[in-house]
Amino acid sequence: MNIKKNLYWFLKFLSERNQRAHYTKHYKYEIEHYNGYKDKKPAGQMKKEMKILKKYWGCYPFQYIRYGMYKKSCPFTIEQMKDYVPNYFAYYLFFPKIFKDYGIVSEDKEITYRMLDSYSIHQPVLLLQYKNGVLYNKDKTIIDAVEANKIIQNSYAEKLFLKPTTGLGGRGIIVFNKKDSFKNKAGDELSADFIKKTLGNDCDYLLQEGLRQHDALNSIYPNAVNTFRIMTHTVKGETRIMFAMLRMGQGGNQLDNASQKGLVCKIDPESGAFNHTGHTGLGKTMDQHPDSQFVFKGFVFPYWKEVREFIMDASLKFETIPYIGWDVAFTTDGPAIIELNAGAGLEYLQDSHGGVRKAYGIENPKKYWYNDRFVVKDL
Repeated sequence: MNIKKNLYWFLKFLSERNQRAHYTKHYKYEIEHYNGYKDKKPAGQMKKEMKILKKYWGCYPFQYIRYGMYKKSCPFTIEQMKDYVPNYFAYYLFFPKIFKDYGIVSEDKEITYRMLDSYSIHQPVLLLQYKNGVLYNKDKTIIDAVEANKIIQNSYAEKLFLKPTTGLGGRGIIVFNKKDSFKNKAGDELSADFIKKTLGNDCDYLLQEGLRQHDALNSIYPNAVNTFRIMTHTVKGETRIMFAMLRMGQGGNQLDNASQKGLVCKIDPESGAFNHTGHTGLGKTMDQHPDSQFVFKGFVFPYWKEVREFIMDASLKFETIPYIGWDVAFTTDGPAIIELNAGAGLEYLQDSHGGVRKAYGIENPKKYWYNDRFVVKDL
């Protein structure tokens, strides 16, 4: 094995060890649940299974805890456990190698917006950008506070979303609802002055209009724009939908992100039929929405054909990114892209669909720990 491959392995080995603290914090509630769970497998069996998974994937098997493999009631064989992809492997080894330099298209929401806009793909209206203390209009022309306030006041949207251009899981988003003016949950009025005072001069945020959700989804949960998370795979001019699910808000939350106390339900990619249960993490399932009592089983989204055609067309336009997780709203004007994710969240995907290793064509995890194209750039 050449020096580059060995160096790549060594740096990733160190990275994985360093990231264990991050994942210990990330899985805080899952670990607490594990520690307090009474009906676990024998300690020796758990230790053996975790050792097998660590050797197979090359990283600490947090997935063993995340997906409840320690429970006596867990029906998985060790081979089925191997199908559950651990986060470290996915986000630090697999997806970076697959996406190469194109991941930035999804990581930076401004770039995402510009790309979607260039293809005239329906998405939320951009009003402003605030970057490093400077206000810009949607065309990236510098504007003053007076012009920014005028743009805000002239919006006819019911909600506005102030969101960081980078970040995951809905973190950092501030929602403003229209009354006599746009105000957040704390009662602060949206203005150029509020943006500058709240965000400071070292940040990058977009201000976008909320979408008007179609009644077909309002009937499930009306307080958030519930989005379809649709995973596509595009190669050599052909695209397919790998997985689909609906992400829903609950409990009055205005965001649908699973990490923001959301709820997901698996959808058949061909028919648009909902699965009979929804998932909220920690192995919790429910057969109806807790707020609206909407029953999942038997529901087929009536506009699924339109959603499928929309996302298949968009996927072909972004074919340089082979795997994309699309967040798709269905509005009174049809489907719209909220954002796209190169390497979208695996946790709720695997909660609702089971392990996805085979779907992503991962036959030998060990080969991803080495890279002969690795280059150490000059400092």
